[in-house]
Amino acid sequence: MKGAGLYTILGAQTPRHFAIDVKPDYAGIAVFVRAEKGAQFGSTGVVAWVDLLAYLETSPVFGKRAGFVDLAFSEFFVPDLPGVAHGGIYKGRSYVFPNGMHGIDEIVDYSLIDIAVDHLDRPMPWRNRFAISAREKIDYSFRFRAREGLENALTVFLPFNAPLDTVRIELPCAIEPILLNGTNITASLREEDLAQDGQRFKQWFFRAVADADAPLTVKAGETLSIPYHLEWMESGELCRGATRFKLDADAGYIPVRRSKTDTEGKGSLAITALGLSAGDRVHVKLNAEHYSAVGVFAVEVV
Repeated sequence: MKGAGLYTILGAQTPRHFAIDVKPDYAGIAVFVRAEKGAQFGSTGVVAWVDLLAYLETSPVFGKRAGFVDLAFSEFFVPDLPGVAHGGIYKGRSYVFPNGMHGIDEIVDYSLIDIAVDHLDRPMPWRNRFAISAREKIDYSFRFRAREGLENALTVFLPFNAPLDTVRIELPCAIEPILLNGTNITASLREEDLAQDGQRFKQWFFRAVADADAPLTVKAGETLSIPYHLEWMESGELCRGATRFKLDADAGYIPVRRSKTDTEGKGSLAITALGLSAGDRVHVKLNAEHYSAVGVFAVEVV
């Protein structure tokens, strides 16, 4: 998968500290708030790190794997929390399970999974950002977060629905996180070195492109077959992967409104210039389940 691995994005101005756990069948975070000097306990009690660590490294099965937040030990003070000088307050943990009890089509190809924190610094259940923003066409991450009033903590990039240790995961943080169950960091990046255009996520996804020799003209009343392939947005390299699109057109007729690619990322679709005349143009869109216009082909009627 393009850019696969766990990446920390350092530079976030936040008092939060995280522990992260990534495995093929789940990914999630535990959230802490770094304590001020002199803090002695949380509002609930005190727990030693060795005891909390044993709990956090136990395979999470809470919420029937549907995504509920686990708040056991929430608000406990951890005086010997690793990585910080004065301990921290534990706020809970949230995990995503691709094979868990989620809604139909929540986790599909071309998904962007977020785990955010609320105004009390508690982690929230995961959600598919594209599924939420699709209706309003909110394509900019800054606008999406401002509209929702939340701060993102973990992002899972899913161009294809695949094991979570084979895709790209990013964690914005002020300091390096605690790594659970043998989790490894692929690289640490600086926030100031990354594009701040609100659409940086696109480089880890693909687009559908008509083949170089594909015909994009059709006679009025006739049917045209258009071969196409997938390519990674940033590099333009061939993207090999099987996926499915929903087809839509602003004119003409589409006899089959679904199109699949094979494992090499290649597919084809058909458009009929029904009721059209020479000089008309047809725009065919290839839409993912929650993201529109992954590809757009302009066909001229001759």
